[in-house]
Amino acid sequence: MNTLIHNGFEIIIPKPLFLVVEDVGWWQGQDGSSRQEPFRTGMPRKHCLADYEALSYLAKQLSMRILLAMVLCEWDSNDFLQKVGGATWMEESWNNHLNRGPWLEETAHYLRKHQDDLEIALHGVGHEFWQDGRMYRTEFHDNDCWMRSPEIIKTHLDAFGELLDQHNLGAFPRSFIPPALKHSFGNGPDSFQSILHQYGIHFVTTRFSRTRRFSPPLAKHITWEENVLVLERGMSPTPWNVVAASPERPLNGPIVALHWSNLLHPDPGRNYEVVSRWITAIRKSADDAATILVPDIQTCWSQYCHQQLGQLVPMNSGILVNRKNLPPSSYKVDRLFLRVKHPVNCNWKVHSEHIIRKTPEDRTLLLELEASGKELYLQLVAD
Repeated sequence: MNTLIHNGFEIIIPKPLFLVVEDVGWWQGQDGSSRQEPFRTGMPRKHCLADYEALSYLAKQLSMRILLAMVLCEWDSNDFLQKVGGATWMEESWNNHLNRGPWLEETAHYLRKHQDDLEIALHGVGHEFWQDGRMYRTEFHDNDCWMRSPEIIKTHLDAFGELLDQHNLGAFPRSFIPPALKHSFGNGPDSFQSILHQYGIHFVTTRFSRTRRFSPPLAKHITWEENVLVLERGMSPTPWNVVAASPERPLNGPIVALHWSNLLHPDPGRNYEVVSRWITAIRKSADDAATILVPDIQTCWSQYCHQQLGQLVPMNSGILVNRKNLPPSSYKVDRLFLRVKHPVNCNWKVHSEHIIRKTPEDRTLLLELEASGKELYLQLVAD
């Protein structure tokens, strides 16, 4: 926790808590890995619109634009993936007719209508990679986290964009969650981040322990290169294929990384029972001064960089937030939430030219600040 007590004030940079849901987008739920097909979601039924409605409900209840890490091969409307090497288990014989029907446009319309609640992230075209009838982990890196060739990667990224365009699902995403967390960083212009940046990706969340690191991360849980920020997401609170999961482990943030089936019921009419458990758990995990639910991935990134790398420095009549160790301004780490409280029951005020919004809490002010420059100054005044 990044906290300073000064002149009777307690100032906290709270850790963000943000929800990412992986493996969204499959229509078939069953795990096909034993027969060289994708792992998919492990759901013993087909997915349907109700599964997206559950995600939207979750987002609204948390006041959060949650991130959906999507796999889109089963959205292919014209079987163009026949020409994209390694993208599907059928390879050149790819035929998606089982997944084509009115539910495609119905769900695409729903996603367009609820884009303020649900943000699409890149997870993959088919999640794995196929060659000569055999499945390999994973789509963009092999099982030892060696990056596939730039030509293959770009072909798959172009295919993901084409699948978005087929259903008018918006611009290419700004976030990437590596399939099976196989990833690499630290080799600059030759890195996977360099390719992602060409496609407009700004944010990556993964597990550093599962990643090939050509050079150490620039901070313990955060690194950046080629205008892309890479964040250590931590452990998932439940295995990927547990259907209708119950929250059991603490949700510590900054990322609560769940998988689609964790939030869904085998009976889609009972999805809200599962989602409601997670709403309660996520809210409870943020029910202290040291944690804050954040509204979107951009805010999560900015808040976490400040919480990990910012320094609270006492001044005579206030404090400085020292930002010198944060990523450069080109990474747009430009928002910050602070909690300020005074334990004594007296009149007190906070002044700063950087304040965008003040929200009263119990004897506490939650401040949203516009963060720029190397330091922010807050004047703290108590009568």
